[in-house]
Amino acid sequence: MVLIGAVGGYLTYTTHVEPGTTTEIKEVSSWQSSGAFSHQATVVNGTTAFDEGTVLQNRSVYFRGVSPKLNGTFRYAYEAQEGNLTTETTVLLKYRSVEPADDGNGTTYWDVTRPVAQDRTEALRPTERATVPFSTNASAAIERARRIDAEHGNTPGQLEIAFIARVDVSGTRNGQRVDTTNTYRLPIIPGDSVYRVADPGVDTASGSQTEQVSVLVEYGALRRVGSPLLLLLAVGSLLGLLYARQTGRLSVSEAERRWADYRTARAEYDDWITIGHLPSDTDKMPAITVDSLEGLVDVAIDTNNRVIENVSCNQYVVFVDDRLYRYEPPLEPTAKGDDERASDEQGSSTDQTKDGMTVPSQLQANTNHSDNPKDH
Repeated sequence: MVLIGAVGGYLTYTTHVEPGTTTEIKEVSSWQSSGAFSHQATVVNGTTAFDEGTVLQNRSVYFRGVSPKLNGTFRYAYEAQEGNLTTETTVLLKYRSVEPADDGNGTTYWDVTRPVAQDRTEALRPTERATVPFSTNASAAIERARRIDAEHGNTPGQLEIAFIARVDVSGTRNGQRVDTTNTYRLPIIPGDSVYRVADPGVDTASGSQTEQVSVLVEYGALRRVGSPLLLLLAVGSLLGLLYARQTGRLSVSEAERRWADYRTARAEYDDWITIGHLPSDTDKMPAITVDSLEGLVDVAIDTNNRVIENVSCNQYVVFVDDRLYRYEPPLEPTAKGDDERASDEQGSSTDQTKDGMTVPSQLQANTNHSDNPKDH
């Protein structure tokens, strides 16, 4: 109980008084940047489906003969707690012939790049945008790519055309120095009568600044509630034991001690004891009362006899010639009259030794059988 109290006290102290500290990584700021393209083409050669002057916006496919010129806008923005950035954005039109491979390491036969737009934005704040418009004749760009490939003997690679937005970013963001370059891509897939725009959508990047901080250790509800209860349980139990000791509730009575000794001896010498019923006239035999079952067993061992447990009158006896040795076990401590019976045992045994009688021959035959442990 003292150990339980010590554990409860330690847990209570370390949980509610001095929980201690631990080191955690805390995010102090974060940022996110994004780049996106928008595009449109104006119908210059009207058809039944599209009137001349109609603006087709953000379509996945345009017609080379109907709307050959593709107009686009690139937008760059960022979010942060604070910032002051300068952006230099260059939009390039890239042509190349590539033979792809399963391992991702394809063969590039040729690569040609030309600028189509450029812009510089200073003091760009969070949520503000740097916008760069651009324009090219997509149908003419397809033909140019084919001419370049023909110059190289019509390579086996695939022709690729793409707008590349390269954004050089410098300045401060969340108090940190920034000097980086971001690249965004808008592929154009050539066809015989159409060209497709593989718009990737909004391309984002993000990051954060962290620092190590010391925080108090937080424990679960089980420990927060359980540790005081464990301490209270231990203290209450110790106080209860102290009270019981002071009031004598823990002391063992003489009757309880006698009963415990008897039960221990009964279990220990069980091999020497035989249960039986004695005739009523055995009470008239000369008798000697012994103080303990252990002493009665000693008599049986010394005389090579058995101990008979007479269940009729709750006593143990050993017959030695014409004399009777007996032991009467105590009553259980809960039974009434135990103390009175214990005090009367000595007087009754003295009176019985005055009577004399020969043991019946049939009883002697029954008690002197060969089941002693010494005979085995």
